[in-house]
Amino acid sequence: MASYHELITQLGIGYTHPGGTTATERWVKQIPKNLKHVLEVGCGTGETLQKLRDQTDAFLYGIDSSPDMVANAKSKTKHLHHLEIMQQRIDDLLFRHHFFDLIISESVLAFTSINHSLPKLTNLLKSNGQIILLEMAKPHTLPHIKEEKVKTFYQSPQLLSKEDWLKLLLDNGYETVYVERVEKERQTPVTLPQHLSIDMLQTLKVHYQLNAECANDLHTYLFIAKKRGDNHDHTCY
Repeated sequence: MASYHELITQLGIGYTHPGGTTATERWVKQIPKNLKHVLEVGCGTGETLQKLRDQTDAFLYGIDSSPDMVANAKSKTKHLHHLEIMQQRIDDLLFRHHFFDLIISESVLAFTSINHSLPKLTNLLKSNGQIILLEMAKPHTLPHIKEEKVKTFYQSPQLLSKEDWLKLLLDNGYETVYVERVEKERQTPVTLPQHLSIDMLQTLKVHYQLNAECANDLHTYLFIAKKRGDNHDHTCY
């Protein structure tokens, strides 16, 4: 069976993260106006970058580990100015430290080793810069067998609770953290390409089955965190 990430790349669908377009729109209109450099990690097909271009004059950077996603995103955003999309992994980031005013990660860090990836992104942020995370979280009541199913299928090294995410942000030098639970967007039917293999179809079937099985067990949270500057008070909202 193909992996879920291979399936998403094959389908070339935008907004596969929990909450979809609605979740992105909850934060994109709230970003500061005086930004100079913005990074989206895991930019996929470039939909969020297009929304960002309507909200800020900052230079936008998008990275994705998939060459197919990068090619797709470049094609969709080629008409936009002050934007660069590159194939990069979080492990191999080529940017200067303390370079970005804002970093966005929509359903990306959960699929990485967060104790490794979050500090890397934090080092790229300027003092008082912000990080926006849209990530799934487990309740404390999630049965272990379901947790292992989710981690195995989505190849996620860990499945964190809301409290785990908050602790990680505070431990990594963020002071003010806004938290909001995001309702799941109703899934729309997927138009499948004619060349989709049996392996891909099986993966899609398991994805839908797992979502139905865990519909009431997994939640999505929006975290907007400010990197610590001169003020060292920790605040969560």
